[in-house]
Amino acid sequence: MNKIPCVIKTITNSGGVSFVCMEFGAHRLFAMLLGGARDTTQAMGASVAALFKESEVMVCDKDYTKISARNRFVSEVLRVESSEVLARVVFAFEGLEISALISAQAYQELGIEVGKVFGWFVKSSEVMLEYA
Repeated sequence: MNKIPCVIKTITNSGGVSFVCMEFGAHRLFAMLLGGARDTTQAMGASVAALFKESEVMVCDKDYTKISARNRFVSEVLRVESSEVLARVVFAFEGLEISALISAQAYQELGIEVGKVFGWFVKSSEVMLEYA
């Protein structure tokens, strides 16, 4: 388990989901909490630890041109549903619809729009099998 000591800077809540921005030195880390954050009026400035599993960490080269995720695809954006906290991006993939749930901040920063083409990734450790 990875553990980074942080200080909470901002919390955005919408529909039972909280998007938390934390700082560790000069770095920013983000967490998406389903079910919402605890009492957000007291959480601002609180010291917390950001925890994440080793299997959740992807690796890339320093220029972000190569990434460790084994499942890498490029697809057109079919539609987007966005709230203050989350964006659901739906991709067209070989006759299927693949959804990604990302932060609204990432959605805006990437400039995602219907009809544009973007890459999407799924770590092999996150893929489950369903037998017929």
